[in-house]
Amino acid sequence: MPKGKKKVKMVDWAADENFSKERSIFYVEHTTECPIFQMKAEECGAFFKQRIPEREFQLVRNKYGKEAPREGAFEIGFSQNARTSVHELWSGLTRGPPRRDKFPEDFENLVPDVQRVLKKFYPDKVVGLTDDEEDEM
Repeated sequence: MPKGKKKVKMVDWAADENFSKERSIFYVEHTTECPIFQMKAEECGAFFKQRIPEREFQLVRNKYGKEAPREGAFEIGFSQNARTSVHELWSGLTRGPPRRDKFPEDFENLVPDVQRVLKKFYPDKVVGLTDDEEDEM
């Protein structure tokens, strides 16, 4: 293995020994042509862990390297847990140049879509809302 490359540990989150209904999955497909794509994928995972701390999130990038990403790709998919369908939250595939258009301007803009997916499975348990947002519901 080339120096500096980390082997990505593949985990089957849907397998009984790893499965948790409380673990949501972010699937990010990103090109490897530029480090900013990898950084933005990590930022996405970190943002949602901080924004919705009552939920456990797992970031899966490029299907753990089992699938070569498409050139110029930056796509974010989300599933309520590892056994539910993936909902596309963002696609930067046809956006840009400039490169900054490939990424969401602010991950906060994706929160309503994440909440909608979570609410679909647990309508009585809305997560990640501020006090103002809860009052509006």
